[in-house]
Amino acid sequence: MRLLGRKQELGRYGVKLRELAADSTVLAALSRQYPGRFSTFDALFAMVKNARNDAMHTGVYARHATAAAIEVCIGLEEALMKQTEDPRTTVADYMVKTAVTVEPWQPVAHARQLMLTHSFSFLPVFVGRWKLVSETSMARYLRGKGDWKILMSASIEHAASNGLELLDAHVVKLDDDVSKLLNDDDLERSPGRLWLVEESPDRLCGVLSPFELM
Repeated sequence: MRLLGRKQELGRYGVKLRELAADSTVLAALSRQYPGRFSTFDALFAMVKNARNDAMHTGVYARHATAAAIEVCIGLEEALMKQTEDPRTTVADYMVKTAVTVEPWQPVAHARQLMLTHSFSFLPVFVGRWKLVSETSMARYLRGKGDWKILMSASIEHAASNGLELLDAHVVKLDDDVSKLLNDDDLERSPGRLWLVEESPDRLCGVLSPFELM
């Protein structure tokens, strides 16, 4: 709608999207400089358009089409970021608002299932203060000595005193400036590079990682 003023089939957007892609460092300059690493806009758009028109979205073809769609979207997003001055400056502007947490009384098996299902590297848990269960500490705990059933059924709080390392979390506020967070020297030294956004004492309203700021 923003490109043509009306809804059209995907192919009709090609010219306008190509103009936008010209402002993308990845889709324009780097796709020529590193053709083995980055694809051109035309190649990516052709694959996405063909996939959109093809009913047989299966197997390897579907995976390639999905990868192309993601790559072209990342490139176009970069172009849009360069064209407009981003007014967003605070944690509230960037955070992921649905914070998934675990309770200290819940079993390790529950935390493990959440991490595997959603590909989480960290899970917040409140044990005296906000802590993080990391994928590394989970793997070390489960691969350590002990009966698998006992390890899995133990509560997170109990496991924390028996080999499951909990990392101290970085807790921030909604109105904190993201540029200051990124320049905090403690972030580089910390193994848990995730900010927990606290709405009120002991209550989270979101999470923020460097990923959201890229």
